[in-house]
Amino acid sequence: MSFSVKAIGGFVSVMRTMCAIVVVAATVACNGDDIAGPQDFARLAQAEARWAARPFADYSYEIRTFCFCPPEVNRWTRVTVRSGAVVDAQPVETDPAFPIETIQWWKPIDTLFVNLERAMRQPDLTGYLASIEVEYDPVLGYPTTIEYRAKPNIADGGSTINVRNVVPLN
Repeated sequence: MSFSVKAIGGFVSVMRTMCAIVVVAATVACNGDDIAGPQDFARLAQAEARWAARPFADYSYEIRTFCFCPPEVNRWTRVTVRSGAVVDAQPVETDPAFPIETIQWWKPIDTLFVNLERAMRQPDLTGYLASIEVEYDPVLGYPTTIEYRAKPNIADGGSTINVRNVVPLN
C-alpha cells in the first residue's frame, strides 16, 4: 500500500487542526471551574493600573450596594478618602429613618479591587458565587459596577455595587 505525499500532507493538516481544537477545548474546560478567566484578570489588571496612575491621592466617590445589608448601605452614599482611608460617609439623599452612624461599611476604591480579585480567584466549585460581572470606568479604571451572582442554592449571597462621581479633593 502506498500513500502520496499530498495525501499525507492533508492528513497532517487535519491532525494539526484537531489537536488545536482539543487544546482550546481543554483550556476552556480548565477555566470552566473558575469564576473568572485570564481575560477577566487582564481587564482587572488594566483597570487597576489606570486607577493607580490617577493624578490625585485623596478623593470622594458615591457608592450604592444592593445586598442583604444594613439599609444605609443600600442607598447612594458620598464617601471621602484621604491618605488611603475613609474619613467620612454621608448619604446623597438624607433619610432620617436610616442615618449613617458609622463609616465601617465603606472602604477606599483600592479595597474594591482587592475584594474583587479575591472573589475572582475563588474556585466556583467550592465558593458561593456563580459568576461575577464587572464594568470599569474607561478613564480612571475604578469599577463602576460589580455584580456578584450567588449560586441558585445560596440565599442572600449576591450583591451589586455601583460606583460613580469620583472627584479629586484639594
